Amino acid sequence: MAVTVVNIIPRSRSGEAQQDSEPNLAVNPANPQQMVASAFTLDVSGGPNRAPLYVSNDGGNTWVLSPIVPSPGQTRDITVRFASTGTFLYAGIIPNDPNPFAPPRVNILRTNKLLGPTPMDLLFNHQNPEGVDQPYVEALTALAGPAAGRDIVFVASNDFSQPNRRTATMDFSGDAAGGNTAFRSMSIDARSPGVNGQDAPSIRPAIHGDGTVYGAFLHQVGFTPSSAHFPIYHVVIVCDDAFGTGNPAFSALTEPSDGQPGRFVAQNRIIPFLPPRGQPGPLGQERIGSHLSLAVDPRPNHSGTVYVAWADLTVASPPAKPAYTLHLHRSTDRGRTWSDDLLTVPNALNPALAINTDGTVGYLYQQLTGPVTLGVVTPTNRWETHLRRSVDGATWDNLVLASVPADTPPAKGLPYLGDYLHLLSIGRDFYGIFSANNRPDRNNFPNGVRYQRNANFNSRRLLDLDNATRVLISIDPFFFKVTE
Repeated sequence: MAVTVVNIIPRSRSGEAQQDSEPNLAVNPANPQQMVASAFTLDVSGGPNRAPLYVSNDGGNTWVLSPIVPSPGQTRDITVRFASTGTFLYAGIIPNDPNPFAPPRVNILRTNKLLGPTPMDLLFNHQNPEGVDQPYVEALTALAGPAAGRDIVFVASNDFSQPNRRTATMDFSGDAAGGNTAFRSMSIDARSPGVNGQDAPSIRPAIHGDGTVYGAFLHQVGFTPSSAHFPIYHVVIVCDDAFGTGNPAFSALTEPSDGQPGRFVAQNRIIPFLPPRGQPGPLGQERIGSHLSLAVDPRPNHSGTVYVAWADLTVASPPAKPAYTLHLHRSTDRGRTWSDDLLTVPNALNPALAINTDGTVGYLYQQLTGPVTLGVVTPTNRWETHLRRSVDGATWDNLVLASVPADTPPAKGLPYLGDYLHLLSIGRDFYGIFSANNRPDRNNFPNGVRYQRNANFNSRRLLDLDNATRVLISIDPFFFKVTE
């Protein structure tokens, strides 16, 4: 096994000290040397109304910025994905709007030119008076059946205009690379939420080559009776057997208790949204409230094996102290029944799941260590980024990719690390991306690290382009690869 970790800020940006949080990653299955990453990174190239992507053509060893995303300066939320053939890169973004009062909208973009002056093409503009949140894209090229050779693209988002506040939404196309790139938009929640409720922001798709598509979301059912008035959710999985063309779509999996589409994986989970706007995050400067991941086994004849991870507020006993806790469950029968917790991780967030071609599941997350009190961060707290792997869901290894101070740098707004990161697999290998404190200290990276930006690991200082002027510590995106 070989582990590679790379800080992807280019040397040309050595002087930057932004909070480059909420990273995402795409690796071209047809050419794994070609990769694209995204984060909350500002374009400083002076281009007209563009935001940058990070591009690597050498397997993640070096990265450059390519301002091809049509959004002034930078994007809000953004995720990226290649289809299986590697012809096109797709992105789901919330663009920066010149009008600060305009409701957020989702743009679905496409390009086959990662470098150069040409902006990504706009395929779909999902907008409404209520706004849309957190687009998350998945794509593959169908290899057989009626859709063979077509790019299948699903973008999950939280659409506030859906009837009865059933906001969990899928925008999807069965031929996103062809001449007819029309996207269909639909709510995947068959139930109305509790009074004054709505589905949580994180909605996640997972696609299998045999046509199976799963969706995961958090369906609100009410609030706690306490003065805190925290939201309560069910964790719900939906399924479609034909790339979203089922009749009706996403109705292949039903819940026995009410006969409605969407199986309950877990019920009545307390998931608070903290902190109040304008205050620092309650967990190591990061906010909590909607963390979710979903993955299906990509092997032929294994589309019935699916994993889901989420976070909720768990009260341990003894002592009775609440902890924001990650849970991981598995189904081997297409979502009809689910395991108990395979892993629980307290004081953790940003779960990301992937399964390789051997059936090994990878589980990426970030955990706050040290004495933890919600709303307090001290010099003894650290953010640890873990990659866990298992062949059976029972025995897990544990790679610590980063262990960095949680109290520095001070947060410049939220999210601090991001509301999500990403993990994927190509063949047997796992690829991923996370954001973390960028102090050049080898003790913070137990499996090694390489920097592109100027850094002195002896003095543990970041340096400007002149390789002499000190630069403040900030939050950077880090790419990693684990080669089996």
